Amino acid sequence: MSGRFRESGFYQKIRPWLRALTNPHLLISVGIAWFITNGWAYCAFGLGMWREIAWLRNAGTVWLGMLWLPGTPEKLVTFALAMGILRLLFPDDTRTLAMVRRKSKALREKTKRGWQRFRAKFRRGE
Repeated sequence: MSGRFRESGFYQKIRPWLRALTNPHLLISVGIAWFITNGWAYCAFGLGMWREIAWLRNAGTVWLGMLWLPGTPEKLVTFALAMGILRLLFPDDTRTLAMVRRKSKALREKTKRGWQRFRAKFRRGE
């Protein structure tokens, strides 16, 4: 990575997120949560196609179809499940949990402020 990129404001903003998201404990937890919510359907679909098991292929297809619908909250469910798995498997990793709480609180507050500005503009008729 070039020194110029490291000095950029974008890198300085994204660096804490990259450090947190590449934490091995969090990666393991997200991987397990992803398999619980999505991965099994991909495996079921593939295995059903390969071994010609219709019910397994159909079960995987139906679940994958639901996942690809617009508005499906599976990413939120996966991340919430990952946090629960992180707490269960790695209870001593308080640093990651505190960072995630801090970042999610800041993101919620930023979203709330943006929504309030949008509502104010809408009410004024702009």
